[in-house]
Formats: sequence, structure tokens, C-alpha cells
Amino acid sequence: MAEAKVEGEALKKLVKLGRKKRLSFAFCPGPKNDHVMVVDKRKKPEIIGKLAKKEGAGVKVAFGTFVLNQKTMELSCERVVPAMAKTLKKYLKTQKVMVNILVMDENGNVLESDIEDLPDDPDMDADIADDDIDDDEDQDTAEAAQEDIPQEEDIPDAQGNAEELVARLKAVQPVLATAAGDTAEKLKKAMAQAVAKIKSAELEAAERTITALEAAAARLSGSAAQAVQDGKQTIQDQPDIRALAARAQALKGAIAELGEQAQDKLMAALANAAKMLKAADLEGADALLGRIEAAVNKAADTAKAAAGAEAEKWIAVRDRLQPRVDQLMQEKRGDLAGINRFFNYAKEQAEAGVYDKALAAATRAAELIKAAGAAQTSAAAQEAQDAAPKNVVAYTRSRLAWVNTRTGLRKELEGLKAEIDKATAGIEGLEEVPQKSAVLFDYLEGIDTSLEDTLERLVETPDGDRRESLKKAAQKIIEEYQGVLDTDFFKAVDNNGFVKTNIRANALDSLQKVSAALSV
Repeated sequence: MAEAKVEGEALKKLVKLGRKKRLSFAFCPGPKNDHVMVVDKRKKPEIIGKLAKKEGAGVKVAFGTFVLNQKTMELSCERVVPAMAKTLKKYLKTQKVMVNILVMDENGNVLESDIEDLPDDPDMDADIADDDIDDDEDQDTAEAAQEDIPQEEDIPDAQGNAEELVARLKAVQPVLATAAGDTAEKLKKAMAQAVAKIKSAELEAAERTITALEAAAARLSGSAAQAVQDGKQTIQDQPDIRALAARAQALKGAIAELGEQAQDKLMAALANAAKMLKAADLEGADALLGRIEAAVNKAADTAKAAAGAEAEKWIAVRDRLQPRVDQLMQEKRGDLAGINRFFNYAKEQAEAGVYDKALAAATRAAELIKAAGAAQTSAAAQEAQDAAPKNVVAYTRSRLAWVNTRTGLRKELEGLKAEIDKATAGIEGLEEVPQKSAVLFDYLEGIDTSLEDTLERLVETPDGDRRESLKKAAQKIIEEYQGVLDTDFFKAVDNNGFVKTNIRANALDSLQKVSAALSV
């Protein structure tokens, strides 16, 4: 038997063909990018799925149908694999097929996507030759929801206006495909009846059924569907429900990056758009999503401009204060512990992008610097300055590095949870995964704020027994954290199979640097 796998130019040609008709596909990801992709014009998805699994080195296979909508390969999947959008897009790129990926279930619900602005590809934009389409052999699944619409060769010669009925049925089908539940089942049966009546030349009965289906479509999508029925608007003029769903999903992520006040209003608007999609009000949803996108862009630009202004202000303050802090450290003059505490906290907050807190802390540091400048040098003052703790800078830097590391641990676990939730979305039996995957954060309970709090007290404490006691306490906390990182979870988490992380190694490296600073 010939190999079913398609690659290179052959694969690119078949993907391009998806711009004109819906094709069956199967994808079997294997180890070390040894993937198998099968595309077929005639065979059913489950059949080529078996072929892909037989030829592939992987244990899981995805299959279904797809169309190419501009630069996006829209997959309607009967079965999916984890991280499918990212994996498939990366593989297609190695085959010189530059497309975005939108993964949906059979009902058009978006499961995941990997969409970005792609450069133009003249090969992908070139037209497909008509003889590549093979309409006489292929099932026309592009405009049928699991039911074949009859082609001209299926219609007896004596049928008169049968071709008109077929055209009406094709025009209304995509609108009917947006129905759900019992309504979807009833419409599916009615469509099957219309198909059977056309094929058997019962044209009057077929016409009555199609008229009823057109009325149902009008109820589903309002004026847009009515325009289709009246011949005033083609189905291609209507917004694509799958593309709208993908836009809504992308907007949800963009809104999450905005401030709380903007989030509340925009999420409420996005919920209304979702209701419109559910009610098949595609034009209304399209218009509302456009307004939300404009608002998100405006809010993002405003936030970016504000952050930029605060960042510039912070840089100016930092550059003005740093030489004075360095000078005071050399002279051992002023409240060095207080100056370092406020100034290093300001740096910490600026690095995290929290510029308002950074500027507030810098103001407190500036006040102490001003007081130090006016301080008189005396035996008592010198004695007080000599009592300032040694290695303040080293302790403060190691504390700041650890704080950043601990923040990074949570961000990496948040990314892992998001990938797990995405990979299991829409899979029967895994509906509770998003709720249960929150248990990941429980593993961070053993890595709390104790170390950073102890280091902060250490910076403020003069040399002596109390300071030595704090150093021992900090070393003990480090040992406890290292014990947590040696548990089975942290030893296995970076090989999770969903997303690349470096949680354990980063944490251990940061703790080692803190320990080294304490030992000096």
C-alpha cells in the first residue's frame, strides 16, 4: 500500500485546495517532531485517521475536516490531540506551509488557536486549477453538516427546477448548522428529507421542506438569514461564526491584560457578544466585537503611554539618586540601612513594572539622603554609622533576585495550567480539569515569603548576635525550600509534556546565590 503521509509541495497544494472545498485530514504527532499529516479529497476522516496512526510513531491521532479561510486553516475535529494548534502550525511551517491554525469541535466551538499576522506567500495565494478539485469524486462536505447535498449528476433529467432547489438548500445550510441541541437534530433530519426528495424527483415536497428550512434559518439569524432567502445577500457576505468565536477568544486574553476598571466594562460587553453568537446574531456580534476591539486598543495605548511616562520619570529619579547613595555608602554617613531599604525596594517595584510604588519608595529614600547630606560628622555619628550592617548590598541584591524568582515560579505554573486547560477543553470526560488543575498552586505553599522577610530584617539589623541569628534562620529556610524542591512534583514538573518550563533549576540556582551571600 502506498504511503498516505503527505509532505512538502504536495501538502501545500492540498492545504491550498481547502480554500475551495472542505477536505478530510488526520494528524499524528510523534516524538522529536516525527509527525504524520494525511489529507484526502474523498476518504472519511476516521479512515485516514487510522492510516496516519499506522504510519506515525505517536500514540494519539487527531482527525476531522478543514477549510482554508484566507491565511487560517480552520479544523473541525472529531478527535483532537494536546497542544494541537501550536504543534500543527510548527510542523506545517517546516513544510513551507505558512498558515494560522484554528481548532474547533464538530459543533464549531473553538478549542484552541495559534493566530498571528503572517507574511504574504505568493504560492499560497495562487489559484488552484479546476482539475485539482475532482468534484465528480469528492463528497461536498464544505457546505453540508454531515449530510451530502446532491450534485448535478445525482438529479434526474426530468426534474426541471431541481437545480434551483439544490442552490437554495446549499445557501441556507451554513445558517442551519449554527443550531444546537434538539433544534439541530430536527433540522438535520429535515435536510436529509429534502435531499432524498430531490433525488427521487419529488420536487413539490422538496420545495415545501426547503421553504420551511429557510424560515427556520430566518429565525436563527434574523435579517441576515432573511436576506439570504430573498436573494439579496449571499452567505459569503455574512460574518463567519467560527472566525467571530476566535476573535472573542483572543479579546478575552487581551482584556485580561488591562486594568481592573477597563476589564469589568469590556468583559461585560464581551459576554453580550457571546450571547449574540449563541443566538446566531452574527452581524450584531461582528459589530459589537469591532467596538470592543477598538476599546481594547485604545485602553492598551493609554496604559502603554502612562507606563512609558512613569518609566521615564523613574529612570530620571534613579539616575539622580544612585550616585548619592554610592557616595553615602563610601562615607558611611546617614541612615544607610533605611536608604538601602527604600531605594532597593524602589528598584524591585520598578523591575516589576509597578512604577507608582517605585517612585513613592524613591521619595522616602531621597528624604533620607537629604538628611544624610546635612548630618555632622562626630564620634557619636561615626559610631552609629559603623553599626550599620555589613554586606547590605549583597543581602539586598540576593533578596531582590529571590523575590523575582518566586514570582517567576507562579507565572510558570500559571502558564502550565493554561496549557493543560487548553489541551483538555472540549474533551468528553475532562470537563472538570480547569477547576482541578488549580491544585498546581498548592505546591507553592511550602515556598512562602519567610526568606524574603528574614533577609529584609537582616539588612536592617546591626552586626552582632541578633544578626548572626537571622543569618542562621535564613539558611534554615533555604534548606526547607530545597527540601520542597526535591519532592516528586518539582522533580517532574519541568517534563510536563504541555509546555517547556525551568521551575526547579531556576529556584535552586537562586537559593544557592542567597546562601552564598549569607556565608560571606
